[in-house]
Amino acid sequence: MPNRRARTRRKNNIFVETMSTKTFVTVCIIFLVIILICILTMQILKARTNAKIAEEKARIEAQIEDIYTSTSAQMESLNDYKTGQIIRLAAVGDILCGNNLKNYGKDYNNIFTDIAKYFKDSDFVIGTYETTITEETKSFADAVKQSGVSFVSLAHNHALDYGLDGLNRTKNYLEEIGIETVGKYEDTPENRVKIIEIKGVKIAILAYTYDNKKTGVNIYSEELAKQDLSYAEQNSAMTIVMMHWGNVNTNEISKAQEEQARFLINEGADIIIGAHPSAVQKMEVMQNKDFKDCFVAYSIGDYTSDFTIENANLELILNIQIYVDKEGKATLYKVDYTPVYMFDKGSEYKEDRFKILDMKAEIADYGLDTSNIDKNTYDKLVRGVDRLNSILGKSK
Repeated sequence: MPNRRARTRRKNNIFVETMSTKTFVTVCIIFLVIILICILTMQILKARTNAKIAEEKARIEAQIEDIYTSTSAQMESLNDYKTGQIIRLAAVGDILCGNNLKNYGKDYNNIFTDIAKYFKDSDFVIGTYETTITEETKSFADAVKQSGVSFVSLAHNHALDYGLDGLNRTKNYLEEIGIETVGKYEDTPENRVKIIEIKGVKIAILAYTYDNKKTGVNIYSEELAKQDLSYAEQNSAMTIVMMHWGNVNTNEISKAQEEQARFLINEGADIIIGAHPSAVQKMEVMQNKDFKDCFVAYSIGDYTSDFTIENANLELILNIQIYVDKEGKATLYKVDYTPVYMFDKGSEYKEDRFKILDMKAEIADYGLDTSNIDKNTYDKLVRGVDRLNSILGKSK
């Protein structure tokens, strides 16, 4: 009996070992099949993602061109000139140095390396300097100048944050480093209106902000604007008005903006460039009371900011060409723009945290060795172009 039990136990052990081996092999095969399925699924998903990105890039490329075409279509009649000379103006939005940018470091030049090339062919570059100069922010102003900005408005709602002394300090330092200014209140039109001469042509620049109960800068009123526009018309060939107006963080223009634009155009403004909303708003060609074509950009967003709202990171570099005939008469010739994006890597970066990106170039480069962005940033840029298309593509 003991031997029979022993033989039975040996048979059972062999059976268990055989079953264990088969089970192990089966499990291994199943595991390998699962791995192969996962690899195949990942490859299919990757292929689909790459195909989607390729389609998206093509769509964005066409969409950006559509935006340009939609805006430029209004100006086809302006492109018939054959002789004379061209003055090239570039414009950026509000130039802000918030707390996050102040903590960025001592060298701000890297912020502008991707977009400074767009100013090289410009005769002058204008913006709104919405930052009071202190010892802490002088290096920021130096980098703004180095990026190509040569003329700024000081008429904005933060101009008197540090009182009249702060405004004067800002004006004096900017002019010391070679940035001309306009917008500080003076008693007479000849002192309020800045007239610059480019290629022998006089261009008048005026600047106003909405009524924020802070005296010291030009507060918009029809009476003040009418005086200044009359002086500008008598003493220049072209008049540009820089307006700080509208509601913050909205792509929709207000009724007040429309009414003020119509008044300014009829009183002699040729070009209006808006700021303050920290968001891009529509552009349009508007005829004045004499049926002359004039251009209004209600808001081109910020030039620099550290706002976390995605809409506030979407900006434009506006390029305007002014045609001057042999008699010295100046008229609009061409308008286009470059979409740019203020990229923030995050608070963990103490250096190289912020950079203004060329949206079209970054979207085209995504996925290549030359790309500087991740998928999350790529998606933000795509959404940004879509948003621009909805804002500017419907401008009529």
